[in-house]
Amino acid sequence: MIARSSIRILRGTHWGERLREELAGFSGSEVAWMEQNTQLLKSDSHSRVGLLQVHGKLCYLKFYRGKSIGQKALFRLGYARACKSFDAAGGLLRDKVPVPEPLACLLLPGGIMLLTEGMSGAIDLKAIWQGKPGESRQAELMAGAGAALAQLHRAGYCHGDCKWSNLVWSGEKFYLVDLEAVEKVASGAGIGKKQARDLARFVMNAEDLAVSAQLFEFFLNSYLQNSGISRDRAIRLIMPFLLRLRERHKVKYGRRGQRILGEEKND
Repeated sequence: MIARSSIRILRGTHWGERLREELAGFSGSEVAWMEQNTQLLKSDSHSRVGLLQVHGKLCYLKFYRGKSIGQKALFRLGYARACKSFDAAGGLLRDKVPVPEPLACLLLPGGIMLLTEGMSGAIDLKAIWQGKPGESRQAELMAGAGAALAQLHRAGYCHGDCKWSNLVWSGEKFYLVDLEAVEKVASGAGIGKKQARDLARFVMNAEDLAVSAQLFEFFLNSYLQNSGISRDRAIRLIMPFLLRLRERHKVKYGRRGQRILGEEKND
């Protein structure tokens, strides 16, 4: 049973109290509660992700299960990816970067829950692309992704896990999600190594999905126009990270997709 006294609000008192009301008194585990009370979107041995209504508001809920006694002890001290993600989202919103609003973090006996704003009809870039949209829509998506990443980098942040599934389209623009690895790295013009690594991760996904060089130009041109850096500098920074990613993917998956950036693209 999830006792009310066993639920501690770590972030977001208002929404934390509302979520605690939903959980308190449930006769099973946190995982069982999510399976009964949310629309599950993802499930693995260490986490559950689902959508639910809390006091009439569509919310996104992620439960991080404690993997060990040591990790649960760190959770109790507030050292958790959920708290880091909550804090990162707050900073990004203050800097006008589009991310879902963080609502609450709750510590429970079995782990930590992160509650954020839900986005009706939201779908990530990889899922959209695999649905084979028309070429004009693909161009729009590439340009939108470039603008979103430029906005993040211009504000002085890196994402840290900039794969296509972490760019979510809703309401005619992209939002960045899964913010656990976000860092404040710099501000002003130009990009640093960690921001270049974000771009390399995005390019690697594009190559895996066999995006054409012509369509990729919509992404790159949009990013450059919105970030204010030169094409040559961007590619020079991206390529060392991209080459390492290509090698790792080749070992893990074999050769797939097509090269769209750098001198090796026609190998």
